[in-house]
Amino acid sequence: MTGFQASGAPPLHAVLLTDMGGPQCAAEVRRYLQKIFSDPFIIPGHPVKRWLLSRLISRMSTAKTRRRYAQIGGRSRAVSDARRLGGLVSREFGLRGIDVVCDVATRYSQPDIASGLGRLLRGCSASARPECREQPLVSVVYLFPHESRSLTGSCEAVLNSAARQMGVSVPYQVRRLSRTEAYVEGWTNAIRFAASCPEKTFVLLTAHSLPCRLLRQEDVYVTEVQRSVEEIRRRLGPAFAVRLAWQSQEGRDWLGPSAEQVLAGAAGADREHLVVAPLSFVGDSTETLLDIDVDLFQTARMLGFEQCVRIPPPGRTGWLTDMVVEALCREWGVDSEQ
Repeated sequence: MTGFQASGAPPLHAVLLTDMGGPQCAAEVRRYLQKIFSDPFIIPGHPVKRWLLSRLISRMSTAKTRRRYAQIGGRSRAVSDARRLGGLVSREFGLRGIDVVCDVATRYSQPDIASGLGRLLRGCSASARPECREQPLVSVVYLFPHESRSLTGSCEAVLNSAARQMGVSVPYQVRRLSRTEAYVEGWTNAIRFAASCPEKTFVLLTAHSLPCRLLRQEDVYVTEVQRSVEEIRRRLGPAFAVRLAWQSQEGRDWLGPSAEQVLAGAAGADREHLVVAPLSFVGDSTETLLDIDVDLFQTARMLGFEQCVRIPPPGRTGWLTDMVVEALCREWGVDSEQ
């Protein structure tokens, strides 16, 4: 519910858009990796052992990771994409007469969650906005389509700790963007558009794999992804050959089947065209620009697929804004069609 402030004015909504983040230059790569592998949601167990492992893994992986980022422009696009999204979300709500201020925070890079939340609150303060005499209603949007303890859960734990230290209440925490109509309809329409000849097209829906050791602690991630796949498959209809694969494995003990394994099984089945939809991504990254566009498509062409198309994720095509607006409206009790 949106309610009204004591002054009778409509409330000011402060929205923090949160995701993993990424390095902004080559010098930040090692620190970024250290923060990922220092996270107890990623590497459970004794803190000293986790600290040692994070240093070892980051040292071994830094050079490779820097080379991968160099191939896509030298930096992650996560922060710049999220800032652009914040502007679009604020503008969309402004057209509806709802005052929304957005800012960005990341779990493993800068701005981190504590500094992002602090800057958001300062941007909504009385000195920054004299017309606002009451505290804003704070919401956080986790920019992960599917619920995952190792991603959403980690961000939530850090956010709640930062909010307690600042004495701030965060009454609205928006997760599971894949449950929005904009998400399902957006992917469905994009697949239909890309697959001009369904009977000759193989549609590969991909989600990021996870280590099996994390899956033993995960409760809903696989179920959430499968739910999205089934809903998209249902809407596409029987003319489309649709399969799910788990991409970007970093070892043998990771969730499968891999995208390469699924493609090998589909080759030669009168499907000449390949359409890949990366369901667990909201923006482009090394996983889409390299793992799919370069490595997977090379494999696909070797297997006989004549045309390979990857659908851009929602953040590159505009309907991520619709997903976030719909999810916030649902959380606030506002008609998303107004």
